This record gives sequence, structure tokens and C-alpha cells, in this order.
Amino acid sequence: MTALWAATRDASCYDRPDVRTTKQVHMAREDGTARCNRSTLDEGSTWSPSDVPPGLRCRSNGCRQAWPTTPAPAAG
Repeated sequence: MTALWAATRDASCYDRPDVRTTKQVHMAREDGTARCNRSTLDEGSTWSPSDVPPGLRCRSNGCRQAWPTTPAPAAG
């Protein structure tokens, strides 16, 4: 089993990629594509899934289910 990783999309195939705004981070499959089937990912700039802030996480079906969850604090 390979380690989980996350990355932004690879926009190098576009003539004029938008580099001005913060992009969503997607969970990766073993073949380097996003779990939400939206794009190929930039393998040169990967993240540990637990390090991605919730506001940057892709919320589309596929990626959403793969993000690690943190346990709720114990009620006391």
C-alpha cells in the first residue's frame, strides 16, 4: 500500500493557467490523478493530507471521502 498524498492540479497543459488565486488541493490516486476525476495532479508539489487546511481541501465526491479525519475531543 502506498502513502496517501495530496496536490494541486497540474495546469502546465494550459496556454494561460490562472496562477493568481489559491487552488484547491486534491487527494491523489496511485496513478497521479485526483480522486474526484477532475485533473492530473502536480507531483512536484505534494502535501501530506493532514497538513492541508480544511479551507483548501477539494470537497468533490471522491476527494471528500479520502481526506483524513481527526477524532472529536472526548466529552468530559
